[in-house]
Amino acid sequence: MPEKYLTTRIITVATLVVIISLFHYFTKVSQVYQHIFYRELYFLPLILSGFWFGLKGGLVTSISITVLYLPFTLLHWEGSPDDFDKLLEILLFSIVSAGLGFISDRQKAEEKARIEAEHIAREQAESANRLKSDFLSIVSHELRTPLISIIGYNDLLLDGVAGKLTEEQIDALKKIGTNSKRLLDFINAMLDLSRLEAGSVEIKEVSVFNLVKEVESETKSLQEESGLDFVWNVQSELPYLRTDPAKFKVVLKNLISNAVKFTEKGRVTVDAHRKDDGVEINVVDTGLGIPQESLLIIFEPFRQIENPLTRRHGGAGMGLHIVKKLMEFLGGTVKVESEVGRGSIFHIWVPARMNSKDLK
Repeated sequence: MPEKYLTTRIITVATLVVIISLFHYFTKVSQVYQHIFYRELYFLPLILSGFWFGLKGGLVTSISITVLYLPFTLLHWEGSPDDFDKLLEILLFSIVSAGLGFISDRQKAEEKARIEAEHIAREQAESANRLKSDFLSIVSHELRTPLISIIGYNDLLLDGVAGKLTEEQIDALKKIGTNSKRLLDFINAMLDLSRLEAGSVEIKEVSVFNLVKEVESETKSLQEESGLDFVWNVQSELPYLRTDPAKFKVVLKNLISNAVKFTEKGRVTVDAHRKDDGVEINVVDTGLGIPQESLLIIFEPFRQIENPLTRRHGGAGMGLHIVKKLMEFLGGTVKVESEVGRGSIFHIWVPARMNSKDLK
């Protein structure tokens, strides 16, 4: 209890006891007994004391009242039943005070234990989460480094560096390359998730036009391998944003990769333009589309829509979940429109400036 509140409550209880006692001493006894039950007034400071100060405070108040009340009672002692009632009331004061104090102390002890248990549970959860994130990050890095080497050497073999290959060897190496890249995508997704959970952020002032152009360049191989037509509609006068560019790029790459994954033929369009106090980027594909009932689950972790392309390309179902979490982190939004057989449009909006409240 803050000290200023404690002092105020002590003064309140003491004042009530003194006022009631003065009323007790300076009022004619016969009038008081017949018309005003002044003794019951003592229960007010007792109740307050019990709830505010617990057992110890309640007993101190009870003893104080007894010291003030008992001399006057003995001074006017006549041996009548009413006099004995007065003594019983003194005892009742102590019982009530002790009972209220005990209840108050028990409630406070339970509340304190609950708060401590919540604090310990929160610390344990945070510690476990940190350990999990650290472990995931370390393991992902340890897997990613040798896997990149495997993919590199596999590409060199396919290029004929070690000599001419038979059709069977080429086919086997292509399968190794495909599955290695699929595993690398999964590891990268886990790394993105671990970074997100770690909550690290690096805010910079960035040109959206340059950032989108960088993503276009960095996804060049994906565009060529897909065989799809790519259209980039990026306004040159897009504003600068104060945001985390690395996370922004992860969002765009995941959406583009998702569009390619579920589009067998046609095109993928990336459109960037001003909207409100920020920038909106739409990633449009002419792929399979998403059933309306599945739009509610596509942003959940490890959830994928069952279709032939999913079975062919695989994946952990983390891409769109990471997109959603990163957009929340950046203070933006992500929405989707889709029609089966016609394709999908993913809208992301990023504010001009990240607010401190967005850094979770």
